[in-house]
Amino acid sequence: MQDYDKLLFAALILGPILFGALALISPSRGLRNAIVIIAAILTAGAGAFLITRTPLQFFMEPWTAHLATGLEFLIVLIVLGLAINIRSWLIAAMALIQLGLAASELLLPGQGGGTESAAPQFVVDNLALILVLVVSIVGSIICVYAIGYMKHHEQHAPPTAAGSGRFFFFLVGFLGAMNGLVMANDLKWLAIFWEATTLCSFMLIGHDRTPEAKNNAKLALLINTFGGLAMMVAGLIAHLSGHGENLSDLTAGWAMLPMALLCLAALTKSAQLPFQSWLLGAMVAPTPVSALLHSATMVKAGSYLVLRLAPAFSGTRLAVIIAIAGAFTFAAASALAIGQSNGKKVLAYSTIANLGLIVTCAGIGTPLAYAAGLFVLCFHAASKGLLFMCIGAIEQKIGSRDIEDMGGIMFLMPVTTVITLIGMGSMLLPPLGMLMSKWLAIESAMHAPLVLFLLVVGSALTVFFWAKWIGRIQTASYHREYKAEKLPFTILATLLLLVLAVVAGGLMTMPIFNAWIIPVVRGMTVAAWTADGLAQLDLAGQLPMWPFLVFLGLGLFVGLISFARFKEKNVREPFLCGENIQGGEHSYNFRSIGDSVNTAWSASYYMGSFFAESWLTPWVNLLAWMVILMLFGTMIGKL
Repeated sequence: MQDYDKLLFAALILGPILFGALALISPSRGLRNAIVIIAAILTAGAGAFLITRTPLQFFMEPWTAHLATGLEFLIVLIVLGLAINIRSWLIAAMALIQLGLAASELLLPGQGGGTESAAPQFVVDNLALILVLVVSIVGSIICVYAIGYMKHHEQHAPPTAAGSGRFFFFLVGFLGAMNGLVMANDLKWLAIFWEATTLCSFMLIGHDRTPEAKNNAKLALLINTFGGLAMMVAGLIAHLSGHGENLSDLTAGWAMLPMALLCLAALTKSAQLPFQSWLLGAMVAPTPVSALLHSATMVKAGSYLVLRLAPAFSGTRLAVIIAIAGAFTFAAASALAIGQSNGKKVLAYSTIANLGLIVTCAGIGTPLAYAAGLFVLCFHAASKGLLFMCIGAIEQKIGSRDIEDMGGIMFLMPVTTVITLIGMGSMLLPPLGMLMSKWLAIESAMHAPLVLFLLVVGSALTVFFWAKWIGRIQTASYHREYKAEKLPFTILATLLLLVLAVVAGGLMTMPIFNAWIIPVVRGMTVAAWTADGLAQLDLAGQLPMWPFLVFLGLGLFVGLISFARFKEKNVREPFLCGENIQGGEHSYNFRSIGDSVNTAWSASYYMGSFFAESWLTPWVNLLAWMVILMLFGTMIGKL
């Protein structure tokens, strides 16, 4: 390993953590903002430069095993201290079990730092590179966006809220922890960074320190600590069974029980049913937290881990159950999103659903399905991060995140609204990446009727709630002119930068698929993959883009022509089932029964009698727990 490779490795992991610490102790807002911007530029640059150095393997010095052991104990002790402080004895019990597991590892041969492992502790292959790019580039953009957002947020935050210095310490430092998690090959280092992201999430969700924020942060810590415990048990079983202490050892063998436990940990981190409640509760946090940790990056850690393990369990019973679990989450979360009027909650359910789609693709396990999962991972991070940023700006302007309050934002915030529409369009319009990803996933599920049915249902429900929201924010009365709203520079610049990336990436969908995704999949060695499966992958890469581009171009052309031909003289007041009453430029008042004056109003259709969260959630959670029991029932049956 070259010296500059070591420097690059340190810049991606330690760099954000150090800059976060500087932001924490910064005496002024201006200096803190400069530190965050510098951290974002350097982290994004290091991630981009990593493209030229992949693949890389990092063998740590023998003494670093002692460091890993110490960090493992330290993080678990911090979790234990937090559990005692918030009086959660269940979290404390799990932390004590983790301490016991960490102590027992010291008594095992080869543990505690005495020898150097034959496998690298950190690996950067093409799969890891994709997520490092997402974390380093999309994550850095969101951190810069947070500068302008938090300045406004602090003016309206509860008096109990923590300072912005601590906020940026955990937000920026999270990028380093996430990069370490993605590149970790050693199970102990993986567990360390896994728990580090959990701690960052806990602190950021509880940032405002309101009772709701504290309770939701506690729930996030509870569920993710459970996942961390499953990961530590998996590492111990893998060592005792002789399957090694590295992900590369697991993916080369048939360590099915450790892999099942690692998949369980992945399901908790990615908020798959029945573990979705922590992610929904996390929406109480400031919007940059939702955009970074709970949409673009942190929740991707779970789906990334399943993709990492997928080559080893491809073609097994475990793969079948993983595919069913992901597909069920995709369909159920999409259904739950229909009944929501809270914009951030809709985005949260959409995130859960798309993470389920990635898990499904990993479970299906064919080359085409694997490529579809990678496609979703890339495009979803950018589009959903953009949408959360837009909702944050809208919420600060209108004081609400309710979709029904967004009827007039086209006039109030034309720039943000147009960007929001582009972000929503990128989730379901051709030829943009998300639609192509779902098409590939459905195509690869043809041999699995149950999974195929769930994917088709979930896709239809997805179109329903996106189309409903798109229609609502375009609802506006007539105005002679539209004036661009004033946004803080960091918010406007990051919105424009990310929307340009979304549009450019969408228009380059198939070139990206051929240049990036296919080589990653073809570079993997999977015993269950056949020549026909790889041929199907290559055939998908030959899909012509021009029909989709022509379709999109015609739609834009018709829209522009219609807008240009619109004349104010053609504006007519709507017929409101009674005599219209003048009351302003264009009134929606009308005379109704008994000569009373009413105001016309409209609302979206949420189908509350069927898609109500309160009664649908217990049923889908019950079914999801049954799938989890199937997962371990299958594993126990093989022992």
